[in-house]
Amino acid sequence: MDILTVLLPVAVAAVVGCVLWWWFVGRNVPRYPPLAIDDDDPAMVAATAKARASLNRFREFVAAGVRESQVKVPFVTSAGEHEHLWAEVLTLTDASITVRYLTPPVSHTGKLERVHEHPISDVEDWLAITDNGEIHGGYTQRVMFERARELWGSLPRELEKQASRYVA
Repeated sequence: MDILTVLLPVAVAAVVGCVLWWWFVGRNVPRYPPLAIDDDDPAMVAATAKARASLNRFREFVAAGVRESQVKVPFVTSAGEHEHLWAEVLTLTDASITVRYLTPPVSHTGKLERVHEHPISDVEDWLAITDNGEIHGGYTQRVMFERARELWGSLPRELEKQASRYVA
């Protein structure tokens, strides 16, 4: 028996094992640890208030045809949990907003339609990305960046790059 006859099945088994691990475990592990921030955290409450107070500015960005517009809206999952989802803005009126959910809810099971209509009063935060890549709004996201820095010591490079695109 030569060495190739022994090593080839071992190598194949190792590769298959790695692929299976990635398929069932690795690809489902979040890139960053989750942040648990209470809804009544003073910085989050202030950020939500700032976002709601500046909705007219957001409307101006949408009317101007900004490259990308998103809102953060509440969602009640099948488990009765209240989550906050980022969503792409499809249409915006004085009274309502039609969105496509971008972030999947964590504690929801079953089918989830991605397109929903919310009253404008549901908007908890907003962001507008201009053609030059600047991000306006995103007040709760900025708080999350700060909390992550406090918890982790620094942001991962990819998140720090994103955070640097936020403007006043």
